[in-house]
Amino acid sequence: MFSQLGNVVSQPAQITTGLAGNRRAQQRIGIQRTAVLRVAGHPPIPVTLVDLTRDGCLIETDALLAAEQLIELGVAGIGTVGARVVRSGSIGYGCEFVETLPSGSITSASRGNVVKLDTDLTTAPGADVARVGKFSPRQRLLAAVAIVTLPWAAILGVAVLLG
Repeated sequence: MFSQLGNVVSQPAQITTGLAGNRRAQQRIGIQRTAVLRVAGHPPIPVTLVDLTRDGCLIETDALLAAEQLIELGVAGIGTVGARVVRSGSIGYGCEFVETLPSGSITSASRGNVVKLDTDLTTAPGADVARVGKFSPRQRLLAAVAIVTLPWAAILGVAVLLG
């Protein structure tokens, strides 16, 4: 089999079922967001993150992944997480995270402020709201200089008047 990643995969990931069916301790959260798949030695590939738990996720991609293959997923709101491919099915690959995600990660990944990668951030809903009240780097530098300089100027002025 030849994968989109440019390497030959001897054995694609296999479908596995646990003894009790669903082995997950947490409920799956349907997320349907774009994520980035990173495999060592290959360029990043956009994938669809179908669902997410603190222990793992389901991704859709055209790339062929091998069972037990270690990958990294870049997930908006969470960051880059290491994972292991544990199963494949008709809708994608089941991945188990190397380390359980911290509490609050699922909420961070599913918030409305997370925008798909192919979305132009300047036209995204709420883009104007995000800019209100923000200062440019030059304005922040000038404010910091003024905050530091003005009190010393006042002390110097009082010293001259008293001196």
